[in-house]
Order: sequence, then structure tokens, then C-alpha cells
Amino acid sequence: MTIQKPIAALRRQAEKRNENLEGGRPWRVLDFLLYLLLIMTIVLAVRSVAIDPVRVDGTSMLETLVDGEIMLVDRLAFIQSTPEAGDIIICYYPEEYYLETGRSYNTRVKRVIAVGGDTIETIANRVYVNGRQVEEPYVSDTRVGYQQIEKTTVPQDCVYVLGDNRAVSIDSRNEAVGPIPLYRVIGKVRSVIYPFGSIRKP
Repeated sequence: MTIQKPIAALRRQAEKRNENLEGGRPWRVLDFLLYLLLIMTIVLAVRSVAIDPVRVDGTSMLETLVDGEIMLVDRLAFIQSTPEAGDIIICYYPEEYYLETGRSYNTRVKRVIAVGGDTIETIANRVYVNGRQVEEPYVSDTRVGYQQIEKTTVPQDCVYVLGDNRAVSIDSRNEAVGPIPLYRVIGKVRSVIYPFGSIRKP
């Protein structure tokens, strides 16, 4: 008993010295809170710059994307590359479209069908790019509608976009929209993340 008391006293003194060296308990709590704040700031910064959850608004991409679903958009997808045929992208339409329709500058979600230098047209209501029919399993027969595309070459630094629900989609077939300049492409849709029962890669 007489030996244990000095040992306990020495331990308390050591702990107290250690606390003083580390700034004390209040400083450790503050340090932790600052660290947590830094992590949250980084997460928010990444979200605003690189990854963005976006709500699907409308039916122009049925059956691939459903109205009200939340999709994950990669804003850095085209920093070192350009969109390819088949990519689902988020973009702004050209200014002429907004001036003509009086619509707001909302982003649109569409599928890239052809890229700069490609020739696109429809034959018998089917899409052809560079003389080859585009296989489009994502377009339902009930949603093809009447799609007339006169033979045209997509300008360089542009993409030609269509909605998967061709019967209702306003896209590059519309003269006020036309091919989308690359600087108006915001990002690439990576996945659907909500509802949780519908999580998938489109």
C-alpha cells in the first residue's frame, strides 16, 4: 500500500504534465472540432466542383432515367477528354434556344449520339452515324416517334444529342438547339443514386 501511493501520485503528475504539453483537454477538443470542420469543408468543396447530385426533371430520357430520380454527375469527366457517343451528359442549350422559347437557363440531360466530324442522319426513322445504323437498345419502340434528321456533319468541338424518349425530347433535332458546343457540357451522368431501390449505372 505504501508503495502504490507514490506510484499513483507519480502517474497523476505525469498525466498532468502530458496534458499541459498538449494544451490541455479543452485545446484537444478544439483541435478535433477544427479537424472535423476541415474535413467537412473538403467534402463540400469536392461536391461543388467534382461530384453533383442532380434531380431528373421530365420524361425526355425514359426509360433510362425516370422523372424525380437523383443522378450523380461527374463534373470533371471531360477535363482531359471529350464526350463520346453513348455518354449521357448534362449540358446547357445554346442561347438561341432560350431566346426563342423564353425558357430559363436550366441544365438538360441528353445522350450523345455523334461527335465533332461525324455525319448523322435518319433513314426509315432510324439513326445513322457515318453511314452505319446506331444500335439503340435504350430507345423503346413506343418512344421513337417520328425522328427526321437531315444528313448533317457535326461541327468540331460540338456534340449531337438526343433524348432516349424521342417522341417528346427537345434536342439537337430542334433548329434552336442544334449541336451542343463542348463548352456548354457540364458533366457526365455516372449513376442513379435515388430511389435506393433503383440504384444503377444508366
